[in-house]
Amino acid sequence: QVVVIDMHNGSNVAKRPMKAEATLMNPAENIMALKAVAEGQAGQFVQVFNLDTKAKLGVYQSPENIVFWKWVTPRILALVSQTDVYHWNLDVANSAPEKMFTRAGKLAEAGSQIISYATNAALTWCLLTGISTQDQGKTIDGNMQLYSVEKKQQQLLEGHAGSFGNLRVTDDGIVA
Repeated sequence: QVVVIDMHNGSNVAKRPMKAEATLMNPAENIMALKAVAEGQAGQFVQVFNLDTKAKLGVYQSPENIVFWKWVTPRILALVSQTDVYHWNLDVANSAPEKMFTRAGKLAEAGSQIISYATNAALTWCLLTGISTQDQGKTIDGNMQLYSVEKKQQQLLEGHAGSFGNLRVTDDGIVA
């Protein structure tokens, strides 16, 4: 059973007869993503529901475990698997997640834990961030993978956090 507490509506409690290991609410709309294991199948499946219309927006069976997920826009859900990063556009009916890039460097190693994922507003740059340790936890190493969707090129960086922003550089109101 999934319990949803609506903090914007007087802490209204809604119980749903669904099974899930994890849920992720959309930050802009009343949309919920559910992640669970399908018995007898490898990986995990993700289902996305519009709670207002009670419509199922999509279902995806991943052959691998989803280790991190995040809404990057109100209708695009980023899914990070053990090896790859996907964007799932839920505005397209019956769509499947699109592979954006493969995890590389220390982020591709088994001991790496993904802690963050970000994109710029145009979805042309992606930043995957993870942590790992090589000395049994005495120090925590931060690793980032910056990926250009347009150029299909990446750069591996050291760091624990990163983000994108928009900056107005002209007086005509155009955001660059």
